[in-house]
Amino acid sequence: MNSMLLRRLAATGAAMLLLAACNGSGGKGQAGADDLAVHVASYDLATGPPARFIVGLVTADQRLIGYGSVDLRFSYVGTKENTANPSPFGPVVKASYLPIHGSVEPDPMPATPEIVAASDTRGLYAARTSFDKAGFWEVEATTSVDGRSRSGKAAFAVNPTHAVPAVGDQALPTETLTLTTPDVPRPAIDSRAGSGDIPDPHLHRTTIAAALAAQRPVVAVFATPVYCTSRFCGPVTDLVDELAHQYADRADFVHVEIWRDFQAKTVNKSAADWVYRGEQLNEPWVFVIGADGRITARFDNVVTRGELEPLIKALPVIGPAAR
Repeated sequence: MNSMLLRRLAATGAAMLLLAACNGSGGKGQAGADDLAVHVASYDLATGPPARFIVGLVTADQRLIGYGSVDLRFSYVGTKENTANPSPFGPVVKASYLPIHGSVEPDPMPATPEIVAASDTRGLYAARTSFDKAGFWEVEATTSVDGRSRSGKAAFAVNPTHAVPAVGDQALPTETLTLTTPDVPRPAIDSRAGSGDIPDPHLHRTTIAAALAAQRPVVAVFATPVYCTSRFCGPVTDLVDELAHQYADRADFVHVEIWRDFQAKTVNKSAADWVYRGEQLNEPWVFVIGADGRITARFDNVVTRGELEPLIKALPVIGPAAR
C-alpha cells in the first residue's frame, strides 16, 4: 500500500468526518448537539513503540474544549483494500491537556475539561499509545463537559514506517541558514523578519551540520511563524528561543524557517530535507538531538515547556559553543 496515498486518503477522511461533526447531521462518526468534533493533530504516525498521539476537541457548535483529561479509545479499521471488518474499540487511554506556549492559564489549572475561549487558551490533548498495524484507524474521544457526556470520532492513518526523521534515527547534517549566510533575504531566515531584524537571533547562530560536527546536542525547531497552518509555529518557536537563553551551555538551538520564498512556494532546502515529503508539508516540529547525532525526542504540532525542558535539563553542561 502506497504510504503517501494512505496519508492523503486519511487526511481526506478525517476532514470529512470533522465537517460532518460540525454540521451535526447525526450519522456515524458525526457529532450531535452535545457531542464532540475530534481533529487528529498528529502528523506522522507509524507502527512501533508507544509514541505521542494528539487531538484537538471542539463542540458541535464550534466551542473549544480545554483543561483536564479525556478518554481515548482506538479501533483498527483496515486497509484501503479491506475495511469490511473493523475491530472493536480497545481499552481507554487517558489524554492530558497541553496548552500552547503563551496561553494565560488559571492557577490552579482546572482539573476537568471545560469550554474555553481561544483568547484564554489553545491546546491539544495528548496520550501515549502504539499501533500494531498499518492502515486506517479510528479514535473515539469521550469526556464530560458542563455536566454532559460528550463523544466524537475521527479517522486517521498509520504508516508502516515514519516519513519524517524519528527517535533513534541519525540526524540529517543540514546546512541551515544563519545570520551570516550570504545573499539570503531576511524572511528566509525567519518569516517574521520582513526587511528588518531577525526576532530570534539566538536560534540562527549555527547550523545543524556544524553542531553535529562539534558533537554538541541540538534542539531544532522547524516552523514558519507567519505562514503556519496550525497557528502554533510562533508560540513554539518563542518557547525554543526562551529555552535557548536559559540552556545555551547544554545544547545548540536552531530555528529552521520553512519558506525561502512563500509567494513563490519555494521551501528552504534544510526544511525540505527534514519535514517536506512529496506534496505534504506539516509544521511545526521540534527535534532533540543527542551529542552522538541521534534523535532522542521529537514533537509534532505543539510542545510544552513541561515536555521539552526536562529533556534539555538532563543534558550535561558543556559550555557555550565557540562563535
